[in-house]
Amino acid sequence: MEKATSIENQGLEQQLADLRRENEELAQQVKRLIRAEGKLYEYQQVLDAQLNEYKGLYDLSRRLSGSFDIEALFRETVQYVVQQLEYERAILLRRAETFTYRVFALDGYYDAEEKEQIAAITMKFGAPCLSPLLAGREHVTCAASGKEPGNGCRRRLLMDEFLVYPLGHDEVPHALLVVGNTAASATFHRRVEESEPALLSMGNLVGLVSSLLDTHIFFERMMEAREQERVAEAKYRSLFENAAEGIFRRTPEGRYLDANPALAHMMGYSSPEELVASVTDIGSQVYVDPSSYAEMQRVLAAHGRAERFETQIYRKDRSVIWVSLSLRAVRDSEGKVLFYEGMSEEITKRKIAEAALRDSEQKYRQLSEALERRVKQAVGELRQKDKMLIMQGRQAVMGEMLSNIAHQWRQPLNMLALLVQDVQLTHRQTGLSDRFIEENVKRSMEIIRQMSQTIDDFRYFYRPDREKLVFTVSEPLEKALALLDGSLRMHSIEVQVLKIGEPAIKGYLGEFVQVLLNILINARDALIASHTSSPVITVRLCEEGGETVVSIADNAGGIPEEIKEKIFEPYFTTKGPDQGTGIGLFMCKTIIEKSMNGRLCARNSGDGAEFVITVPKIP
Repeated sequence: MEKATSIENQGLEQQLADLRRENEELAQQVKRLIRAEGKLYEYQQVLDAQLNEYKGLYDLSRRLSGSFDIEALFRETVQYVVQQLEYERAILLRRAETFTYRVFALDGYYDAEEKEQIAAITMKFGAPCLSPLLAGREHVTCAASGKEPGNGCRRRLLMDEFLVYPLGHDEVPHALLVVGNTAASATFHRRVEESEPALLSMGNLVGLVSSLLDTHIFFERMMEAREQERVAEAKYRSLFENAAEGIFRRTPEGRYLDANPALAHMMGYSSPEELVASVTDIGSQVYVDPSSYAEMQRVLAAHGRAERFETQIYRKDRSVIWVSLSLRAVRDSEGKVLFYEGMSEEITKRKIAEAALRDSEQKYRQLSEALERRVKQAVGELRQKDKMLIMQGRQAVMGEMLSNIAHQWRQPLNMLALLVQDVQLTHRQTGLSDRFIEENVKRSMEIIRQMSQTIDDFRYFYRPDREKLVFTVSEPLEKALALLDGSLRMHSIEVQVLKIGEPAIKGYLGEFVQVLLNILINARDALIASHTSSPVITVRLCEEGGETVVSIADNAGGIPEEIKEKIFEPYFTTKGPDQGTGIGLFMCKTIIEKSMNGRLCARNSGDGAEFVITVPKIP
């Protein structure tokens, strides 16, 4: 009995333990249900808030869709931030051409001074407070307890916490959206934080506004492109209608598709429509030479274009004109030629002018050849005259030389006569000894040698030059002075030769001797005429600046000013007709300038005249 009672009690205790365990499990389930219901309520609140935001976004999108008013878009955006997202303040900055952002819309600023301050804000995209955007971040966060982002952005924006979002999908954002709060009002508005709900709300708004902004920008660009296309088409049409050259389009088969008034007028038609309707086969109706049209077609087929193709064409009245054609092929995407477009310029007047020019050139060549022959003949005659003048100048001097020779021979001849008489007298008186004969012969031969040298000097002067030689200036000077030695000594004229180095020149030696003789004779005659008490001729030889210089000066008083410019003119002389021909100095200048490529000038220097000969130095 007791045993049975004990077993029954154990069963009751087990049942009580099971009941307590079941009660605890039920209590736990109730707690979980209560927590789940609380979370469900929280989720419901979040969902309600998100649904409310989505409804606000939907309403915003519906109001702005189909509208391309960017001012309304930006104004509605900042109002949505303040009214729907419950941030205290919002600013929208738009990009200018210089990548500077300027305030375009704002909300939440109610003080007039604050609004004026915010409206004046500008930002560069590279500003320090925007640096996270440059690094690829989707937004910039500046929390109330966070670090100042730079440039005093809090003070400039009048916000103690803010978010900055780029709008648009360009590499450099088209606009910037700034939202945030002041410290005094932060507790009454949505806080700036990196929480998922806050970022989701802003992300949805930014995505919608960016899409609408991109659509607006695309529409603006499309309208700009259409306007540019319209302007370009108007310009093209204006050029097409008013161009002076003929403009056309034609098929590969040879039929005009379009033409401008200039081409119709050029071809004698009243209008482009008449031209297009009348000409159905360009090759046979327009081109005068069918082979020319075939050549044009060949060039177009080979190269797809032809430049300045000149040919003759018929006008409506079958008159012929010359034209210059330039065409190019216009092809479809598969490369097939759709049509040819080109320009036509009438060149009939040019062709007539070219023909006249060719005739003129032929006549000019004939005249030129005839003139060249006459010039060669005249040059030959002038050269012959120059030679004759030079020879005439030599002959003019030759009389002077003969007089000098006669004077120089007179004394030697007298000495020879005395020697001959001395031989005869000695033979009669004492007889001729060998020593006497030897001395007499020696003295006679010396006199004869001197007379022979005088003849050689004269022959050297009179001998015609055949080729240019290189010689020192001393050589012709010595020969000239030797020929004048007798007359100079007879008039007690002293000759001083001052020489620096041994300057040389290239030319005709005989002609240069003639130049020196003429100048020396003029100096001698001037000294005789002036009755100078101590007559002197000074000759200087030197090199200056790469040139050989010969200066011949006298002390006869100089050249009168009134004739100084005339002394080198042909046939000008201050001497009487029996004393000079007036060609001496003219021939001197001609020889120096033409034969030796030098210069001859005269000037008054010191007590007399000075003639300066300048000849290029031998390289």
